[in-house]
Amino acid sequence: MRVIVNPKYAHLQKQIEGIPQFFENEGNVVYDGRNILKRVNLDNVDVVVKSFKKPHIINRVVYSFFRQSKAERSYIYSMEIQKHGFDTPEPVAMIEQYQKGLLSHSYYICCYDGGETVRGLMGGDVKGNEERLLAFARYTVALHQAGILHLDYSPGNILIHHNETEGYSFSLVDVNRMQLLTDIDCDTVCRNMCRLCTSQEALAYIMTEYASLRGWDVKYTVELSLYYTNQFFKRYVFRRAARKETTNHIVSRILLFRLCRSCRSLFSHSSGAYCYFWKKEKDIYDIYLRKYDYQNIFFKDYH
Repeated sequence: MRVIVNPKYAHLQKQIEGIPQFFENEGNVVYDGRNILKRVNLDNVDVVVKSFKKPHIINRVVYSFFRQSKAERSYIYSMEIQKHGFDTPEPVAMIEQYQKGLLSHSYYICCYDGGETVRGLMGGDVKGNEERLLAFARYTVALHQAGILHLDYSPGNILIHHNETEGYSFSLVDVNRMQLLTDIDCDTVCRNMCRLCTSQEALAYIMTEYASLRGWDVKYTVELSLYYTNQFFKRYVFRRAARKETTNHIVSRILLFRLCRSCRSLFSHSSGAYCYFWKKEKDIYDIYLRKYDYQNIFFKDYH
């Protein structure tokens, strides 16, 4: 077992080393999905322990010999974020377990952060949220000008805090996928923001402020960001349905839906063929895809 502990929390060394033994049976579950997050108390220090899913055999080899594990990257990047003057839950430790020389399990431990995610902010109306959205735009500009590019810049990985005197502040979580760059250009920014907002209005508002602060062409930046986010959420509808739908035929139905859309574009709106393909699409959309169309990209075509 390999353990790295933040010197500030050296007094918790023994308890940290025992986490793999008690993790399954102790702590309060915060999230249970591909990875498992639990809130645990270590000698009166409130922490969150993230247990990463056991990697498949190829990644076990990669993480053992060629690349840092997700736990180690989470620890290192959290330190870097703090070093640059930005907030992230304070890193406490990381743990790697090995079997027959290959990484089997890994854990990242950080202090608990009581902030809320920005999901509601990114999926709602601009009216009434102007101050928070502008604060977020300014925060993102500061991040990017410092060379910090979070590669999973999604609403679940950004926490918001409010202080009466200091206003709104933000902190980053789930930082194992990150880059430190000398320059982050417009195209990179717009691509990076693609998964942030289910509300196109909110994204346009953020990017208008962002572009103004960077001295970029506002109209071009907003249009480019909306283009990338539309492309992302189109693919997301299909990926989410394929993962969540229980029917054995969901993949074939997705393929049929996409085929019908392509064929329909070949005919005039008044033709019988156009109406036939449109009806097929609508049926598949209503039954299988509507619930995953969070940005209503396809909805306008059928309702």
